[in-house]
Amino acid sequence: MFRLFFAGKDDPLLVQNGPYGLFTLPHLMVVLLLFATVYLVIRRIIRKAYRARFSWVFRAYVLLVLLEIMRVIWSAYTGQFDVREDLPLQLCGIQMFAIPLALFSRGRIGDYMREFVFAYGTVGFLLALILPIPTLQIYPVFHFRSMQSMLYHAAMGFVALMLPHLNYRPDVRNVRKAYAVLVACALFASVVNILLDSNYLYTSALPIRFDSLRWPLYLPFLFAFALFVGRLPYHAYRFFSGTCPGGTPRRPPGRNRPGGRRFFQKT
Repeated sequence: MFRLFFAGKDDPLLVQNGPYGLFTLPHLMVVLLLFATVYLVIRRIIRKAYRARFSWVFRAYVLLVLLEIMRVIWSAYTGQFDVREDLPLQLCGIQMFAIPLALFSRGRIGDYMREFVFAYGTVGFLLALILPIPTLQIYPVFHFRSMQSMLYHAAMGFVALMLPHLNYRPDVRNVRKAYAVLVACALFASVVNILLDSNYLYTSALPIRFDSLRWPLYLPFLFAFALFVGRLPYHAYRFFSGTCPGGTPRRPPGRNRPGGRRFFQKT
């Protein structure tokens, strides 16, 4: 069991027990457990003082980084590490670099990164747990790689969902800032893909086979989808902004604009 938990994708024991798939009972149970855990933790800590809320967010970020380091170590140990696949340059991997800027930068860069983390950290959290492609097509649910991925995205989603409780106010009019960061990341990933023959941010190929739209015809549709889903967290926040997860009135957050209340308020 221990060997199977850390087995590489080519391990005969792992291959023998496959193939694996999405929406199995264990997958749905783990997803519901993680969603419930994130919800209950947020519900519990939003009533705490600002320092405590910020401390919880920072701890979640540290956990996220540790999980990513563990993934790299495991990939190297099993001989699977590939610079064309294992760099943190997918949308959720990039959050590892964006979150510190969102939390600690008080300038324009921080403003842009907060929008990016809120918009795409929330979306990545939901999509990666519900549709963990291709992880659960290669590994069972109770495998290191599967659990690492789901815990990583749960920590990322926790940070994104906590931003409105750290003196940041989501406003769909600011989604253009998240788009700007996304475009910059896509351009950088495209250069990396050309140099390494990789497929970061799926700018070289779709993650699933779809012969009707091949490169580069699918790129406008992928970009339009990314723009569409980036707006959804803002509308969800507006819909639920009257109450906190616990059903109590939300404390007024600070303004995320120059001249307004600073993001780091000592309360």
